[in-house]
Amino acid sequence: MNDLHFLKQTPGEELLLTEDPAPFYRKYAKGRCAVFTGGKGVEANGAWQEFSAAVPDAERFCGIEEEPGTETVERMTAFLDKGKFDTIFAIGGGSVLDAAKAAYLVHQTGEPLKELFGVNKYSARFPKIPLRRIIAVPTTSGTGSEATQYSNIVDKSAGVKKLIAEAQCVPEAACLVPRYTETMPHHVTLATGCDALAHLIEGFLNVGADSNHPGANSWALHGIELVKNFLPSALKNASESRRQMAIAAALGGMTIRFKSTGLPHLCSFSWFGRIAHGIAAIMLLPESWRYYLGNPAVCERTMLLKELFPGETPEEVIASFRTFLDSIGIPAKLNAFPDLSVDLMKRTAASAGENKMKLELAPRPVPLEESKLILQDILLKSYGE
Repeated sequence: MNDLHFLKQTPGEELLLTEDPAPFYRKYAKGRCAVFTGGKGVEANGAWQEFSAAVPDAERFCGIEEEPGTETVERMTAFLDKGKFDTIFAIGGGSVLDAAKAAYLVHQTGEPLKELFGVNKYSARFPKIPLRRIIAVPTTSGTGSEATQYSNIVDKSAGVKKLIAEAQCVPEAACLVPRYTETMPHHVTLATGCDALAHLIEGFLNVGADSNHPGANSWALHGIELVKNFLPSALKNASESRRQMAIAAALGGMTIRFKSTGLPHLCSFSWFGRIAHGIAAIMLLPESWRYYLGNPAVCERTMLLKELFPGETPEEVIASFRTFLDSIGIPAKLNAFPDLSVDLMKRTAASAGENKMKLELAPRPVPLEESKLILQDILLKSYGE
């Protein structure tokens, strides 16, 4: 597959891979522009300097934290309300992009943030009212937020991470500049790369969603191959590998845009602050995958990966996948992380089981009445019990 094949998206959207983003910035800088960024990372990688040179009059809101909270989104919304901007750029990792999506949604709809958590809470009520969307410039390779309708925001008062899944949150355009990712430290490269791989494999295994888009499985396969081949060298900061990982991350985003993630993402969703999200999801994948094998269609799908993860049976493919994780330094069990515990695994099994829709949409559906025991088994085996 040509590595630009995935750029064919919904008409009116653009997903560009380039080393010279200035023309892209100028193309989309219409009227009064605002730009959201994180901290010093956008200075270290040169993204801010290049953007501000191309769009010198943009007003900046900076300092968006990792795992942004509702309070940050509210401050961003107030910034937008005051500025009356025509175009919104978001330059940074998935946290910046997610927070910008949420703030722009609240700003335009006038709805309280808490009323927008869930699936298409706004567009289901007002299907004929189009919203403006952000312009995304990701500086990490993993979340795929540049291509998805998702925004993850932490409600710190409740101690949980909440999801907005809103069709009108898909960015209008996104610009991938691989060299922006070269300043990512090793642990961020690893965690974001694992997040991309989790998106790709979870989406690929989601056999029940195959009809959602004819290209999704080919995107996933190509992305898995890219991560397998290039994440190890990206961890050593090879420039070409950074480029391929940027592509893989976007492919992951495109995949989960149409084929949702499964039990690894469900179970690790609110472990923020304890373990990097991508690491948690990828470590939960082997045991979740083994559970999925109870569906014969997943067994067949698994064997399509045997060229990447050699094996003559589905179990051997999963074992080869785990060997790959070993090779890039992913711990064997979750008990390697001191902020995780057996008690947390049990509490997670109980709370995750409340998400009936996600349980039903898993590649092998999880019966609600058995969910606590099934999820607890997956979690405790992943933990090392």
